[in-house]
Amino acid sequence: MPQIKKILFPVDFSSGCLGAARCVEAFAGQFEAEILLLHAVAMGEHTQPEELLPVREAQLNAFMADELKYFTTQRVCVAGDAASAIAEAADFFKPDLVMMATHGLGFFRRHLLGSVTAKALHDLPCPIWTSVHAENAPQLEDIHCRRILCAVDLSDRSRCVVEWAAWLAGEYQASLGIVHATTPLDAATPGWTLGEELAQHVAEQAKKSVYALQAELRTNARVFVNSGDPASVIAVAARDFAADLLVIGRHDQTGAAGFLLHHAYAILRESPCPVISI
Repeated sequence: MPQIKKILFPVDFSSGCLGAARCVEAFAGQFEAEILLLHAVAMGEHTQPEELLPVREAQLNAFMADELKYFTTQRVCVAGDAASAIAEAADFFKPDLVMMATHGLGFFRRHLLGSVTAKALHDLPCPIWTSVHAENAPQLEDIHCRRILCAVDLSDRSRCVVEWAAWLAGEYQASLGIVHATTPLDAATPGWTLGEELAQHVAEQAKKSVYALQAELRTNARVFVNSGDPASVIAVAARDFAADLLVIGRHDQTGAAGFLLHHAYAILRESPCPVISI
């Protein structure tokens, strides 16, 4: 069964990080979770990381100190590369969820594993919460999780993704939605009527697969099936559903990259709400 009892929260003191911190507080409060706040000190232009450590440790100890005083927390400040520090912390802390702000992904970075977030998404086996809108996060009392949308590719991995999203919806007593993007037909498909009928057939088959999965898992989610680029289809469904949270899959059971991982950067960038990828 899924659980959220340990949250790893990388801290970089940015405005996005401050917004994400309120979401961390909300999740930790909901699940009575322990929080590990981690800050990695990289080499400065004229300064070694070891020289900056005392200042950054004091800054980390003061970060959200009052807001998190009633939670079980650990605060760890280390010298080194942020992505490596997150991977090492995840290895020893064994978090159930990593929560980190995403600082916007440019055209080239979305195709590379150059950012800290992209590296974490690729390397870590645990669920990861991310948001490109974290700096605009509402105050704690206005953070809600009333509608959860789950994106599936209808591979074998989809069952696990829907189970995780359904469990989370149950914990929050939230409404659940499921979205699937079908592959657009080749523009060369002869005949408008034939192409339209084929597209309708593909959509109906996808819906049948989603409903069969729901029957198996005993869920009753609202279903969205549309043709197009997955990131765009998912973003539109998230807005139509007024989703507070999006759940996607990024690894299969062997740890290999799944279909949605290939679209993950675009999904993260275009999602109007935070995303948990599992």
